[in-house]
Amino acid sequence: MRRKSIIEGFKNSQKFRFILMAEGGEEVGMVITIQQMSDQFATRNARVAVWTALSKLAMDRRLAEMRGEPIPTGLVVGAHGFRQVQVDLH
Repeated sequence: MRRKSIIEGFKNSQKFRFILMAEGGEEVGMVITIQQMSDQFATRNARVAVWTALSKLAMDRRLAEMRGEPIPTGLVVGAHGFRQVQVDLH
């Protein structure tokens, strides 16, 4: 049986890189899959920040496809107490 997509627009096995930059300038990053998001984060805020960025990227990709524009593969946003959340698809 096929499992439902965790974030619509991406396969659960989709790899992506994220970098979180805190207000103090500290950075942390990893390459993980959508499926691994549920257990690879030490804090809820970090997980929610990356989830928010990926959801926005999925929406941006759908809009670009509908408009016939180039499909984005990454973005940088501020979310959930982080100065920057950067996500890039692999």
